[in-house]
Amino acid sequence: MKRLLLLAYLLPVVAFYAHSQSLSLSNNQGPVADNSTIIQAGTPDSAKLITYLYVKNVGTHAINVYSKKAEISVIDSIETTMCWAGACYGPTTNISPNYQPIDVGQTITDFVGDYTWAGLSQPGFKSGESTVRWVFFNDADHNDSVSVTVKYTTYPLGVNDKAATQDLLSNAYPNPADATATFNYSVPSGSQGTIIIRNLVGSTVQTEQVSSGAGKITISSAFLSDGLYFCSLMLDGKISQTKKLVVRH
Repeated sequence: MKRLLLLAYLLPVVAFYAHSQSLSLSNNQGPVADNSTIIQAGTPDSAKLITYLYVKNVGTHAINVYSKKAEISVIDSIETTMCWAGACYGPTTNISPNYQPIDVGQTITDFVGDYTWAGLSQPGFKSGESTVRWVFFNDADHNDSVSVTVKYTTYPLGVNDKAATQDLLSNAYPNPADATATFNYSVPSGSQGTIIIRNLVGSTVQTEQVSSGAGKITISSAFLSDGLYFCSLMLDGKISQTKKLVVRH
């Protein structure tokens, strides 16, 4: 009887540790709960929405992690792609061909999920909503995973919201840039502004604080490798607008 009681006690414990979760998610706004849903909004004059996610190994041993996308519902003329484990993949790739080794306690900030207009007519999102789930799983145990569902909403703003559509961040000039690149910006009164520069895999390579009001900022691009970068204006911790910057030395 004692052996049966001991076995009855140990089985749930073994099951718990066998399926314990080794991964957690966060973004630039803080922790992202497993299996939660977040909304990423844009307007039809945009051509791309970018999702940045940070993946941490909260387990007890190093693991190899794959990324996966599941398109639950996607409106016409949209492509979803992802960058993970040092490479970016096409729209037909649902599971990354490469895994990313993550040590205990290590956070990988290189994931990028792109939601992109792919139509042949005039560029710009159609009005509507798409739902995509981004998943990260342990190669040794596919049940050991973490995910977040992103609702990409692209609805035109009303007449009274025209001010919200104005360019708060200009295109870079010169572009392509060599030693420096300059942006004009406008930060609404009472908001905290930050300009972040990210590379193609989503890693932040430069951060600059900007004050309220209209202004101009020049960043050094001399130390950046040749290639494409994304420059985002963040207002109160949320990405407001993103522009492309090409660096060519």
